[in-house]
Amino acid sequence: MRKSIILAFVCVLLQSCNSQTKNKIEEKTNKMESKSTMVQPFDLASLTLNEDINDILSSVKLSKTDTIKINNLTLMGNEKLVFDSEKLLTFNKIKLANKNSKGTNNVIFYYGKIDDEIGQLNNEKNNIVGMYQVNLYAAKESEELFNSLKLKFNKPSDIFNLGPINTYLWIRNNIYYYYFTKDNDEFYRVLFVFKKGDKEWIDFIGSLGFDSGRIKLVK
Repeated sequence: MRKSIILAFVCVLLQSCNSQTKNKIEEKTNKMESKSTMVQPFDLASLTLNEDINDILSSVKLSKTDTIKINNLTLMGNEKLVFDSEKLLTFNKIKLANKNSKGTNNVIFYYGKIDDEIGQLNNEKNNIVGMYQVNLYAAKESEELFNSLKLKFNKPSDIFNLGPINTYLWIRNNIYYYYFTKDNDEFYRVLFVFKKGDKEWIDFIGSLGFDSGRIKLVK
């Protein structure tokens, strides 16, 4: 009986060690992949969504402690960090940092956080950015970003108009660029960027109230 208990304990210990070793190897591999895709100076438009969040932050001399707090939900299997630093708020060389009475322009990075017990849920990888979200409250930067998207990607794959709400979707190099605009007294614009294959983000964007199901219909 005692030998059986010891054997069972050894098996559990080996499984735990193997799991930790596997996670360390995966994180090391992900980090090696991310370093090869980092471009300087930092520009959101250059991200391939294979980058490690730690490499992104270290490239602009920031850390996770520099995040600002906002009450947004996070897709299960991921965590988020929010920044209003001008070091991270550049898209296609357009400077997006600004603030007004409506709010402060910011960027949210959603990155993988795999639970050791639950395991991988979708396509997330530890610390690898799966999506970023740019929130804009200032009209000047919002319009500059919109014009930049049109120049960079030309005709959108989908356009939707309903009252003050307009949405535009571009698909380039298997990446979705989804731009939501609300141009009335509650002026607010948002850019979501995520991989075409990571369709769980589509449902997440819908749960935040930015899509009624149209993105799923776009081929």
